[in-house]
Formats: sequence, structure tokens, C-alpha cells
Amino acid sequence: MNLLHDVVGPQARRRTAVLEVGGYALLVILGWVAVARLAAHGELSTRAWEPFTEPGLWRLLGEGLLNNVRAAAAGMMLSLSLGILLALALLAPTRAIRWPARVLTEFFRSVPLLLLLYFTSLVLPAYGLRLSDFWFLTLALTVYNMAVIADIVRAGVLALPRGQSEGALALGFSPFTAMRLVILPQAIRAMSPALVSQLVILLKGTALAYVLGGYVELLRSATIVGQYFTRSALQALMVAAVLFMLVNLALSGLARLLERRQRRRYGLHTVARAGVELATVPAVTR
Repeated sequence: MNLLHDVVGPQARRRTAVLEVGGYALLVILGWVAVARLAAHGELSTRAWEPFTEPGLWRLLGEGLLNNVRAAAAGMMLSLSLGILLALALLAPTRAIRWPARVLTEFFRSVPLLLLLYFTSLVLPAYGLRLSDFWFLTLALTVYNMAVIADIVRAGVLALPRGQSEGALALGFSPFTAMRLVILPQAIRAMSPALVSQLVILLKGTALAYVLGGYVELLRSATIVGQYFTRSALQALMVAAVLFMLVNLALSGLARLLERRQRRRYGLHTVARAGVELATVPAVTR
């Protein structure tokens, strides 16, 4: 069996343990200093957190978070649909289709999402395209993420055994029907953890809607709270950060759950030695 890396020896493990302890200690010290500074400026006082006892404030933050989720859901559905089509173009046997698709994919993967958002909200209206800020945000998210999803789906298709497509063709399926009914469902199912992880990235990207000004998402809601309760501006941003973290952690947990299901479904297990994960190989049934 080919190993991806060497097994870590006892001396290296001790050195790693020392570095880990030192890193955790540094984080504790920095956290203590930050808390002390915040307490010295009254940021942890009851007065600074008093506005968060009002239900209306939480309703505003909840509506902002819901707007983030709505934009992320719309962007994910559109980028998944267009990403699959772009992946089919990347897999096309004809160079006239495959090369333009590769150029399109690499271009949109290289352009920052913020720049795409500025383009959709500032340039497109100059050419007569009038949309709401929600759709400007969704369009930028779709264009950026469809390129990433296209490469994910393409990798999933190429990772399948050739026998899948050859078997479908032997049964009389056309290449398009084999791709639609046999190859793509398996590829998308196998790459579902990566797709969910991309949803986490997409959800975090919705925070860039703050630059639009007209779309009240979570960061904009926290800013409104900070403008109304000036004494609690930092606290509002802290609450927004925690809400973002909770949603992203839930999605990351879903990705790990899907990955474990894929391992069980296809009979995969991890070979480990000396506490180091080495490789994932098919489980052997005796």
C-alpha cells in the first residue's frame, strides 16, 4: 500500500505535543488579555448587554440571518444547476466546448466575490438591468460558486470507475442518458460533503451584501442595532459573529455526517497507524 506520508516518530510526536500546548497557552493568554481590556472599557458590563433583553432586537437579528440563509439557498440552487451544466461542458469530448468552459471556470474562480458583487450591483444597472439587491447578491454568488461546483462535480465524475459508464453503454443507454441516470447521481452523491462545505463558504459570502446597503442581512442588522444603541455596537457585532458561527458549524456537521454515511455506504474504512490517518481503502468482507 502506498502511504501519503511517513509515520510520525516518538520524537516528532513529543515536539508536536509541546507546540500544541504552547499554542493553546498563547491562545489562553491572548483571550485573557482581550477580556481584561474589554472589561476595563465597560464592554462586559450589564448596561452594554441590556438592549439584548428586548425581543424586537432579536427579531431584527433573526430576520437578518434569515435573509442570509435565503440568499445562500437561492445561490446554491442556481449555482448547483449551472455548475452541473458547466461540469458537463468540462467533460465534453469536443475541444470547442471543453476549452471555453475551462476558461470560464478558471476566470470566475479567480475573480474575488466582492468584485463580482460590485460588478453586478454597479455595472449591470448601467446597462439597463434593474434588479433588487437580493438578486444582485444571488447573481454574484451564483457566478462565483458555479465555477467551484463545476470542478467538484467534474472530479466526482472522473473518480467513478470506468465500468459504470461502460456498463450503462453496454445496456443500450446513450452517452447523455448514461450521464444523466447513472454517472451524475453517483458523482453528486459521492461529492455531497464537498458540496455542503461549499454551501458554508457561500453562506459566509452573503455577509458581503453589507456593501449594497439596501439588503438587510445579519451584518447590516447588527450595524443598525449598533447605530441605535451606540453603547452596544461591539456587542451587536459579537452576537452576529456567534450566530454566523452556529449556522456554519451546523452545516459543517452536516458535511461530516454525509462523509461518514458515504464511508459506510461504499464500505470504506480508514487505515491508521501510530495515531496517524494513512489512507482510506475499501473494506474487505470475509
